Amino acid sequence: MITKEVKPAPGRKVRRPDQQFKELPQEGALVEWSSYWERALTEGDVVLVDQEAPATAPKPSKTRSEE
Repeated sequence: MITKEVKPAPGRKVRRPDQQFKELPQEGALVEWSSYWERALTEGDVVLVDQEAPATAPKPSKTRSEE
């Protein structure tokens, strides 16, 4: 069984078929991966939590040769 953590895309509400179609929490949840979630990801209804880009990328630190 493959599980992935997903959360609704901004402005979307997504139902969980594995939990009597309760709404997926905005902070996300671990789900058993299926064609339902694959389709929701493809259509832009959900995003993978571990693949989100950070709001601001960290600045690379200077090496001694650059100083």
